[in-house]
Amino acid sequence: MNDNPENQNSSVRRSKRRQVPNSKYVDVPMSNTPSSNSKPTPPTSSTHLHTTHVPNDQTQVTNPSDPTANELCKTCNKDFDPLTSYPSLFCNSCNLWYHYTCANLSESEYETAATDQEAEWFCHNCSGIPDYIPATPLTSTWGGISGQTIMSDLSSAYSEIVGWRPNLFKLPKGAAGQAFVSEVNRLINAWTIKSDLEQVAILAVNTIGALVLQKPGKRSTPKEHTTALTRRLELWKNGQFLDLLSEARAIQKQIRSSTQSSESTSKGFARLMLAGKVNKAMRLLCTSHSAPLEVTPGLIRDLEKKHPPDAPLNRTHLVSSLPAPGFERVIFGSIDGLMIKKAAKSTGGGCGPSGMSSELWSRMLSSKAFTQEGDNLSSSLARLTRRLCTELVDPSPLSPLLSCRLIGLSKDQGTGVRPIGIGEVLRRIIGRAVTQHLRQDI
Repeated sequence: MNDNPENQNSSVRRSKRRQVPNSKYVDVPMSNTPSSNSKPTPPTSSTHLHTTHVPNDQTQVTNPSDPTANELCKTCNKDFDPLTSYPSLFCNSCNLWYHYTCANLSESEYETAATDQEAEWFCHNCSGIPDYIPATPLTSTWGGISGQTIMSDLSSAYSEIVGWRPNLFKLPKGAAGQAFVSEVNRLINAWTIKSDLEQVAILAVNTIGALVLQKPGKRSTPKEHTTALTRRLELWKNGQFLDLLSEARAIQKQIRSSTQSSESTSKGFARLMLAGKVNKAMRLLCTSHSAPLEVTPGLIRDLEKKHPPDAPLNRTHLVSSLPAPGFERVIFGSIDGLMIKKAAKSTGGGCGPSGMSSELWSRMLSSKAFTQEGDNLSSSLARLTRRLCTELVDPSPLSPLLSCRLIGLSKDQGTGVRPIGIGEVLRRIIGRAVTQHLRQDI
């Protein structure tokens, strides 16, 4: 028996990178992640060089002293020859190996997990995350940009707009308003049909409002709004997101601070909540004259103290397959555009990080000014809802839909902070449509 604790630990826990004894280092090219409809294939072009251990004779290891020899990937049942397959990771729970592509990891996610030898890695079965089909790779072009540039520019814009003050004008009638609704519909449909814009579609939906509907001035007219919307939509379609961001940023800098104090905003919010007027209370925080506490490092620290620590992920808390137990897939097939419109009309409250209010969504879906466009959008949202209810989808592209706007309000004469979270209106519309459809079973 070996009484050395260090040796005991090393015999139990294996390295997360695939290791082969008696080896030399060879730089093996690693290709882009394969499509979701195919298993990993040997890399053919080099996009990143990754140092991998391979045997000196470049043959399969048969050393019986190596506990990882001759093992196969748990997902695809193929070997780990670094010259013919993708690198792999070792699950610290089930003690099995997985190609990083079979584990639905991107190349950057693999690098992060593989280089941190102190952290543990768990496969989907052990982490509690059900298996899902990764989103379609982003290979499309958008105006003058393509691929990851689309993601990068939209992400940069979104990360900034979530902290802006509410300043969107009412969606105008006519061709400009119809074009805006049609563009939102195109993006929703791109995610629903799993197009090559699936990875950025929801992100774009949650970014477009703040970039193209910014009110030019405090007293700008509806005609000026129509002109601005027409011009900005052209920039949007050309992929000039950063140009739109620069213009909208300049407008935000011109918005004067509210004359209302943060204390009066907090009192107004509390008064409405005590009266049971939750929607009005939330809308109060999303108006241009509201005055929540200014976001400072001190406020962020105070809010973090109030946030409970992360709880361990328990697989029993998650749905491992869809539809959920007790619900047949067919019952979600009857969710249609009319249900989405009905849900939107009854959805109120404040706006989430995107700044797109319940009034804007209701107008796009139900206004007579956008009859055909609204019908198309409601049908696309119904298909999106049905897919969410019946498929295990890649969660990454849905992050903007699930995000919340965190607002700090003063309380007790400024001696404390009251955290208020407001989710996206679109998420509430989808949730309301589903719960209304299943109300007899819930």
